[in-house]
Amino acid sequence: MGIGARVRYWRDASLLGVATIGAYGVVNYGFGVFIDPLHEDTGWSTGTLSFAFSAGVLLSGAVAFLAGRTLDRHGSRPVMLTALVVGGLGFLAAAEARHVAWFVACWAVTGGAIAGGLYYHVTMATTSRLYSERRAAAISVLTLIGAFASPIFNPLVAWMVEAWGWRDALRAMAVLMVILVGPAAFLVRSQPVPAPPRRAGERGAWREPAVWRLMLAMCLGAGAASALILHQVSAIRALGLPLATAAALGGARGLMQIPGRLVLAPLIGWLGVHGTQLLAFALLAAGAAALVFADGLVAAWFFVVAAGVAIGLSSPLTGLLSAEAFGARLGTLSGMQQAAMSVASAGGAWLAGLAVDRTGGYGLTLAGIALLEAGAAAALLWQRRALRANQSAKASVAGVEAGDAR
Repeated sequence: MGIGARVRYWRDASLLGVATIGAYGVVNYGFGVFIDPLHEDTGWSTGTLSFAFSAGVLLSGAVAFLAGRTLDRHGSRPVMLTALVVGGLGFLAAAEARHVAWFVACWAVTGGAIAGGLYYHVTMATTSRLYSERRAAAISVLTLIGAFASPIFNPLVAWMVEAWGWRDALRAMAVLMVILVGPAAFLVRSQPVPAPPRRAGERGAWREPAVWRLMLAMCLGAGAASALILHQVSAIRALGLPLATAAALGGARGLMQIPGRLVLAPLIGWLGVHGTQLLAFALLAAGAAALVFADGLVAAWFFVVAAGVAIGLSSPLTGLLSAEAFGARLGTLSGMQQAAMSVASAGGAWLAGLAVDRTGGYGLTLAGIALLEAGAAAALLWQRRALRANQSAKASVAGVEAGDAR
């Protein structure tokens, strides 16, 4: 790789990482900081505000399908520019909301456009297309930079809300989107690729036990993680801590994703891919439980470490588990799984908000998150059993064919 190519490599991977910070920061993490101030200023219920977030997540599943097809046919630039424009205008429109229905509609469009057009499924695919020979290294740069979304945006949004109010904070987030995403949208461009031929049997492939059981496990885990990320700042604040401290701890939780990614390889060598994902489910459940059964900074810091490492592990593990189970149908089945996880994430966030409204606290919500993680672990164990049965059957067939050949 020549000097010019190396410069483009680092430039593109870094710009896509910065764009990831902007996308995840304003939607996935920023909204969680807004919930309490919005509720206190407007009187809109936590459940309704959670539904706004969930509607955006749900819409992002449909947008992701369209974004993926556009990425293949026309490259990355139209995908990223469209998401940037729609998302930025959506923030400005939401800042003018005087009625909760208008806010819900604006946030659904904003969150759907940004999450569907700028999240990892777009930036990772773009990086892979640009640097197929150095894919692992390029994605490592991208994800390490992207991991700073939470530690940057949780305290930043909290400061903006306290200093300017939530309406001006939303307007500022539109400007931040342009600053952080704009360079990647204009300067990074992956080329279109030919559409692959449809494979026989793909339409019903999701019915295989090793496939749908993995999707079930990932959906349960996604519902729990979405609820936890959305309500983490408010749940920490419920321990008696001020908003600025709670937001800073939420940001620290995001920073702990980096150690999770750094210990991934040795953990897989020790526990295997399935065992490491089971550990991640257990850590997230333990972090949620700590906020129920303990008080103060000790509980908050245990949550920060346990949940941060768990989410840091889970992001790459999802790809590894999918590659193992889906095989040659990875692209098609991964798209189906992403859509299903979007529905689960939307449902988890919304139901968590309803539970807070009904109970007036976060105990039931956090207990539900822990139970979802337990269900995800059970489904993954069930999936591993089916996967091993498939592998044994294939080995038996291969042995018979080898014997016949002799």
